[in-house]
Amino acid sequence: MVGLTPPSQLEPWVYKNFVKRQSLLEEANSYFIESLKGSKSIKGYLTSRGYTQEDIDTMELGFIPNQESLYKQLESKGFSKEEIKEGLNLTNGIGSTNRLSIPFRSGGNLKGFVFRATEEDAKMKYLNSTGLTRGESFFNISSLKGDKDLIVVEGYLDALICETRGIDNVVGLGGNKVTSEQIKDAIRRGAKKITLCLDADKGGREGIAQAIKVILGEGVNNVYIVSLESSNGEKVDPDSFIKEKGVEAFKKELKKALPYYGYLLEIIRQKYYEMGELSLKDRDNLLEEAIEISENLTPFEREKYLDFFISNLGDSLGVSRESLSAEIIRLESARDKEAQEKEFKALLYEATDLHQKGDTKGALELFNARLKSISLKDKTIEFSGLLTNTTEAEIRDRQAEKVYSLDSGYKIGKENLLLPAGAISVFTAPTSHGKTSFLINLALNVAQKYPGKQAYLFSYEEDADPILSYALNTYLDLPLSGNNRRVLSHYFKTGSTEYIKSDYRNTFLKGKDSFFKELIHTNRLNIKYCNYDSETLIEAIRYLHKNTDLGAVFIDYFQLLNLPQGKYKTYGSRQEELKIICQDLKDLAVETGLPIVLGAQFNRTVENHLQLFANRIGEAGDIERIANLIVGFWNNRFSVGGSDAEKKEIVNRSLNADPDTIFATILKNRGGVVGDYEILTYTGNTGKIKNKDEFFS
Repeated sequence: MVGLTPPSQLEPWVYKNFVKRQSLLEEANSYFIESLKGSKSIKGYLTSRGYTQEDIDTMELGFIPNQESLYKQLESKGFSKEEIKEGLNLTNGIGSTNRLSIPFRSGGNLKGFVFRATEEDAKMKYLNSTGLTRGESFFNISSLKGDKDLIVVEGYLDALICETRGIDNVVGLGGNKVTSEQIKDAIRRGAKKITLCLDADKGGREGIAQAIKVILGEGVNNVYIVSLESSNGEKVDPDSFIKEKGVEAFKKELKKALPYYGYLLEIIRQKYYEMGELSLKDRDNLLEEAIEISENLTPFEREKYLDFFISNLGDSLGVSRESLSAEIIRLESARDKEAQEKEFKALLYEATDLHQKGDTKGALELFNARLKSISLKDKTIEFSGLLTNTTEAEIRDRQAEKVYSLDSGYKIGKENLLLPAGAISVFTAPTSHGKTSFLINLALNVAQKYPGKQAYLFSYEEDADPILSYALNTYLDLPLSGNNRRVLSHYFKTGSTEYIKSDYRNTFLKGKDSFFKELIHTNRLNIKYCNYDSETLIEAIRYLHKNTDLGAVFIDYFQLLNLPQGKYKTYGSRQEELKIICQDLKDLAVETGLPIVLGAQFNRTVENHLQLFANRIGEAGDIERIANLIVGFWNNRFSVGGSDAEKKEIVNRSLNADPDTIFATILKNRGGVVGDYEILTYTGNTGKIKNKDEFFS
């Protein structure tokens, strides 16, 4: 984005050659600029276009007297004939018919040169230096400024004079059509919207239509069109327009740009009204073409399009906004049903083929992957429920089946902390502060308080056996030794209680048997190590919801989840991937009515109790918006960082007075109190977390 090309790690000679060629091109450019000072004809041509000397210097325009003098100059600068030929191999006509040089810069690098003929009868208006790849990026593009509106003009000089006169983000087409590669490159450089300011003759209109299609295909919906006219009504390019009317007039035209659908409608209107009075057939054809424009519009754009159509064509065609909207919906529904039927037949064929080959699992997976998207093809069927009213009886039936929020076993402030049903809850802390211990405590509390429900804890960080051992340790809450986890590990390996304090051996054995009998063997508490991708995990939870009395799901921890291998890799960052996962989990919670509880980590900027903010959850900024409940906590065994003022406030409020405690605060609570906090006791040897008044039993 900043115009730097990193060297190859494996082949440093590639970078060395790149730097050498850049040096060659820049030296040639300097020679062209210097040579222009002695060319009266080229300078006269530029002056006739309205360019000042300052414009010419800023645009880096130059003059090539002939190829021989250029090569001699470059040889005198230490370049060999082979390097010159390979780096700047000029075609016939450059230096004779085409002598005005224009540097082709893209992304900060000089890619080569375009040589323009200045005589009207020239056979080729532009000739390029060999190897200049124009379709990969726009001419003169760099990282976008301001409102990220990329303005695409046709000519090289058009782009340069706009930039010289103070208009940001103007690039040249550099060819005869817009390419997908150019749009992708522009998006990478920050383009949010694209304004096309291309020739408006018949060929130009076709080019604009093609460009709109390419841009929309790359996911940019904010596309605008500007058509420039001279004082006598002729269509002109930006260069001529600025020469006649000035740069401020050009800026005003940019502000009046038509959205692409308005431009396309205007082209259709001109096409039919140029023929004179419309026949009934012409009217129907015009309406059909106009309706086709609406196919790919967003709902918001469609509303604006309807207004545009009615204000420009409604009266003359005798069409109301309501009738046009209804006709659009009718035709769209017919096309959707046709597309749905076609795709469903294809799915049946592929699934049947897999089944006949013995791959029933593959056939089912194919159905599962594609059936939802096919059903959405017919929006009339999918969204017909939006047109019906809800009855009182339906509300009562749904509420009777709804899972209610679960008591977490904790009180924060004056309120019992509830795990909301049908929603995402997040318990988050800095690394190593005990998020796994907190999730184990939550799962135990739910399993004990709700004997008719099953709690599942999916661990992505550690194997299920150690986690189950930790859960037993927390359940017992006994000082079995100086290191409970170690003696429990020894017990499960050998069956020996030799390292358990003699006073607690019988209590341990009874408590252990009760733990397995009441919680594990009854499936009230289920601890599973998991390496599922997010989609498989979601399907597993759906399966458990359908086939068990699932009460709550705990996942340790959120930042370890991944999308399926090879899917959704177009999302440019880990944050975007986690955003999709979080949204999918939220949809699952709503679908099943389950409380889904995620462990998460803060990023490393969190150094104390006062810096626990929902927007500092590592790599997952969108979780703040999606989650229903977020609880942040700080283990007081850790020393605090931050400013002296923060440290003083923590001491004054006694937030870390006792090291065997956890500070827990509510960061988000949809429909509840935010900001309440509690100092919970935390026994590190057993992993037990509880309120000081032992509120939960």
